[in-house]
Amino acid sequence: MIEVLSAPMDDAVFPLPQLQWLALEILPKAARGYADVAAELVFALLLGLLLRFVLFPLMVRASASNDWAIDDIITARLRDRALLWAVLAGVVAAVPDLPWKARSIAVADKIASAVLALSVTLTLMRIVSEIVGRNQSPAGGGTTLIKYIINGLLLLLGVGAILGLFGVSVFPALTALGVGGLAVALAFQDTLANVFAGVNLSASRQIRVGDFVNVDTKLEGFVTDIGWRTTTLRTLDDLLIYIPNKRLGEAIMTNFSRPDPTMWIEVPIRVGFDVDPEALEAILVDEVRRAREALPGLRETPPAVRMRVGEWALEVRVFVQIQNFVDRNPLTTAMLKRLLLRLRREGLVIPLPQRVIHVPSAGADASARSSGSPTSLPDRRRRLYARSLGQPSATRSNSHPPAARPAHRRRRRRCDPLHGGCGPDLQHGARRTNLLAIPSSQNGRTPLCT
Repeated sequence: MIEVLSAPMDDAVFPLPQLQWLALEILPKAARGYADVAAELVFALLLGLLLRFVLFPLMVRASASNDWAIDDIITARLRDRALLWAVLAGVVAAVPDLPWKARSIAVADKIASAVLALSVTLTLMRIVSEIVGRNQSPAGGGTTLIKYIINGLLLLLGVGAILGLFGVSVFPALTALGVGGLAVALAFQDTLANVFAGVNLSASRQIRVGDFVNVDTKLEGFVTDIGWRTTTLRTLDDLLIYIPNKRLGEAIMTNFSRPDPTMWIEVPIRVGFDVDPEALEAILVDEVRRAREALPGLRETPPAVRMRVGEWALEVRVFVQIQNFVDRNPLTTAMLKRLLLRLRREGLVIPLPQRVIHVPSAGADASARSSGSPTSLPDRRRRLYARSLGQPSATRSNSHPPAARPAHRRRRRRCDPLHGGCGPDLQHGARRTNLLAIPSSQNGRTPLCT
């Protein structure tokens, strides 16, 4: 027995004498070279089980005791991968001890290392995705664009590490990419503009996921995500609006969530001009004070009352500060109802739109005609309308009798058929006029111009 224990073991090195004895007694001679590898794999498996079911569960329970969500995600993902990584690490450590040729051992070592590097890269990418998804809230501010950028960098590093294990250098590829980057940038300039605009929006922290923004006073909603091309807004009607990052970066935005969600609401009302402004302001302020007890969304800040003289009423605007901008519409409606009911209880009537029009009387028109004033505009219109119908105008006949008309007005000029109109009156210098459509007389005379 002593001679057997002291015999050479085919260059096999065992960490424990017991394993060496077991290999000599049980394993066949062809498998004795793998005893050390098997021992290392068993040790790695036991270590992985210890990490998976003892150590990391304790870390998960410890991380759950605080309010930070990132450590919960990290410990949970490491717990799921602990057994696999321990076994892969054992394989990487045991491969050089295999009774193989040096070339085969090198290839196996590279493959085992590549699988371990790929598993670590994918796990880190999943951790980043879960952190960004958990932080897509007003407090976190994670966006899809940040997830894409970080995952892209991790994947690039992982692929570069794997290629480096097989002796493939990534620097020539990066050089070629730099040469062809100009053509890619020209082909995708709009896409790249949206990408860099999204990076700027995320890095500047002007808007975050969960903020309520107004874009160019036309669109408003909650920011649900900032992607590599568009930013998504969710309106109060649960509609999704996709805005390109480039246009959003150039637009005028109003962020109602920063620096705090409080805001002032405006409640407009109108009263008559006969109301005492001081008494009206006291009534409005007292009603706002009473409304704070019934409406929990109002703040304790004193309201502001502003007045101005309108066309037919005294326009009053009451500004009340609220705790959250989300409640602006229901609180505005509730405050308007309370103010209107209070004004009615106080005996103040809301006036209706009025407009006073002054119309001159018939006696004033008659006195104006008798005093020799010019003919009014309606009379001239009636006279022109009568002319178009071929009827005599009574107004002109009464104001200019035939006996009193000038001679040049009573003279008739013959029509000139050659020029298609009436010839000029050289004696009186009358202007050339068009031929009126007057039928020829029965005696065959040429039509006369009036």
